[in-house]
Amino acid sequence: MGLLPENQKSFDIKYEDYQKSLSLNQNIVLDSRLGFWCQPNSFKIFLSVDIHEAARRIFLQKRETDNYATEEEVYIATKGRNDEMLQRFKKLYNVNYQDTTNFDLVIDTTGKTTEETISIIMNAFTQRQKTHA
Repeated sequence: MGLLPENQKSFDIKYEDYQKSLSLNQNIVLDSRLGFWCQPNSFKIFLSVDIHEAARRIFLQKRETDNYATEEEVYIATKGRNDEMLQRFKKLYNVNYQDTTNFDLVIDTTGKTTEETISIIMNAFTQRQKTHA
């Protein structure tokens, strides 16, 4: 539904409303480019990755929904999607979802394993819980 250009605004607004309706008393993880904006009192994490590394990772996953012949194709598609989303959210909400000042924790995952990233998140979250107790 949200992939067609004529449906993107409608999808974005419905998803935004859903995110805003979530209670902070729930134990949830919200994976969303606008999560920081929709849930401003949550623990907000920004995970970044070098776009070439992102393209490599996506290409190596060989997901059934992807039909990329090369990493370069993935890079072009990923860059285009990121640029389009940045402009769309700026126009719709006047928000730059890549502005890391909106987040409590920023991690560049480029040279990290999943386990290393999780460890950093858990340590930071535990520290935050202790200081907010």
